[in-house]
Amino acid sequence: MWANNMEKKEIKKVASTQDERLLNPKAFGGTDSKGRQVQSSQDMFDSKGQINAYDHEDVINQQQKFAGLMSQYKKTGSFYSLAEKQRIMEAAFGGNQEERMRFGAEMIPLILDRLDYEGFIRQVFKTHEVAQGQIISYEKDINVTALVIQEDGQTIETVVKGNRVFPPEFWVTAFPKINMGEIAKRQYDVVDRTHDKATFQIMLQEDRNGLRQLYQASTIENSQINITSSLNKSVLETLQLEVERHRLIVDKFIMNRAELGDFKKNINSMDYDPITSRDILLTGVFANIWGVNVFVSAGVDEAGLQNVSVPQGVIFACTEGRYLGAMPIRISLTMLPADQFMFGKFSYGYLFGEMIGQAVLNPRSCAVGIKSTAVVPSWLSA
Repeated sequence: MWANNMEKKEIKKVASTQDERLLNPKAFGGTDSKGRQVQSSQDMFDSKGQINAYDHEDVINQQQKFAGLMSQYKKTGSFYSLAEKQRIMEAAFGGNQEERMRFGAEMIPLILDRLDYEGFIRQVFKTHEVAQGQIISYEKDINVTALVIQEDGQTIETVVKGNRVFPPEFWVTAFPKINMGEIAKRQYDVVDRTHDKATFQIMLQEDRNGLRQLYQASTIENSQINITSSLNKSVLETLQLEVERHRLIVDKFIMNRAELGDFKKNINSMDYDPITSRDILLTGVFANIWGVNVFVSAGVDEAGLQNVSVPQGVIFACTEGRYLGAMPIRISLTMLPADQFMFGKFSYGYLFGEMIGQAVLNPRSCAVGIKSTAVVPSWLSA
């Protein structure tokens, strides 16, 4: 957080005329002859945060006093007024307005980071680096169809004959350009942010290509599962059986966040052991069921913006990568500068690119289920 040559400062304890008494006020000591509360010399809470009291009546008295203090010191939903908050921030940053602004700007990328895309298709296919000049080929079982993506990165070809597959390779690229004026106006490092976003979009394109292959391969040897209800255990078991009837083992379920919501609503705590049930209720993370990993993707495509890999209403089941297909990587993700200064434009340019291939070598290893209400996008079914 403390970046851009910003020195970390020791934050001193800031005194306040109000809130300190609520951290550990003095205990209730009874009432005097005029009915006024008497303050005890003893603290209301001990070192463990528990109320100091000798019986139940004393507990109630202490709670009543603390509630009164809360009401007395509380102002418009906060223990600090706007002016008091301002003084605290100034004291914390030594009265330096520039540091305070930079501190606020540093928080922007931290918030945006939670919204970024994280690719997963490399955990579905078996990936491996390809040496220079190496010919990429994969053996496949006799009479088993294979699907590969052609060199344009869009067209899918079906390979039927022969027992060896030579998948072509294609480029996945991004060419962001940043005006120097934007760099000067932004309150955070827009160049660094652009690098991150380009990487995330390339991962998204990888996933969409891979899922398009899975979608088309899933109906060559297996039947498409039509889901007329919400996602539940029966649907997942039907998908799993479609693959495992070939003596294969399902390793992953891939779904949209909406389908995960269906599943969380339909399942109950009796379906788990107590430890798993507690973890799901506390964290909300549903990582696996029956030993099968659950991959969840979220996002909504907008006009001119690709933002989702698994469409709503589409669920995949597939085996481990070595039984499913391969993703050779000829050139790993590389960034080259492509500035526009020579053309009289005040802008930085960066060319991101990778050369990869993708091939589903065993269509028996994947199955797909589609809700009756789902609309399959053209990029997935093309």
